Amino acid sequence: MAAYVELCIALVNDLAIEIRQGRRVHHDAGLGEAFAELAENVLMRRHDLSDADVDDLASVARRLHIAIDACLAGDLLTASFALNTVLAEHGAVPNLHMAPGEGPHLSFHSADATIVDAWAAESATALAFLVGTRQTHRLGQCSAESCDAYYLDSTKNASRRFCSLACQNRAKSSAYRQKLRDRAG
Repeated sequence: MAAYVELCIALVNDLAIEIRQGRRVHHDAGLGEAFAELAENVLMRRHDLSDADVDDLASVARRLHIAIDACLAGDLLTASFALNTVLAEHGAVPNLHMAPGEGPHLSFHSADATIVDAWAAESATALAFLVGTRQTHRLGQCSAESCDAYYLDSTKNASRRFCSLACQNRAKSSAYRQKLRDRAG
């Protein structure tokens, strides 16, 4: 399930937020590195994404963004409504899939689903799983200045604060510089 939550977060971070790691996200520049890596993940179905697919996924990402923000705000009614809409529109249904030479794995889309429907269903189902199992505290938004990115906190004590090591380092450097300025002033 964590892989599907990561897919959900990658969709939102690459296609729906405005600022990540101190820089504006350029949605017209195509898919981000993390998103492209997910596209090659066997679990996520290798697939070449067309511009139309990316546009459709961006629409899904905006609705998932609403759901994640609602989860972080504790508004599970809004999160549920947004997720139920995505689940229904993209035909989410539990299904066992088997690739040649592999054992079955559980997916949440039909075997003949488009990549957009598959990723939308997988992402919304994973996020709905977090809502339904009262695990939304595992979702987080980066604490670094000028970063709106989200992450899944898999630490034992749910102590993660940053989306990446780059943001953590930027925040620590900024705090250190501020400490030096305070001492000098």
